[in-house]
Amino acid sequence: MAAAFETDFETLTGHAPFPWQHQLFLSFVEGRIPTQVELPTGLGKTSIIALWLLALRRKAKVPRRLVYVVNRRTVVDQTTDEVQRLRERSARDFEISTLRGQLADNRAWSAAW
Repeated sequence: MAAAFETDFETLTGHAPFPWQHQLFLSFVEGRIPTQVELPTGLGKTSIIALWLLALRRKAKVPRRLVYVVNRRTVVDQTTDEVQRLRERSARDFEISTLRGQLADNRAWSAAW
């Protein structure tokens, strides 16, 4: 399963996973979902979204909706761009809602999947 995960992750993100990302993926597959992840800047926290998508692909018991919260406008916009790239590379089609000042909620997150 490790080799398949690494291949799938690299296909989806364009780079190899860090060890912490592999461990978090295994937690997702086992149905253990952390309430928060605290890591220093630059260690790939945005990839949590890719890990969630890969866990969904493996029919893991993870929530259908993922809420990703950051407190910097620039990071919100960068994350939206990254999720749009993930959607293009993923076999799954999914909705993206970005909530921040000057953007109205498109309510796409509430659609049935």
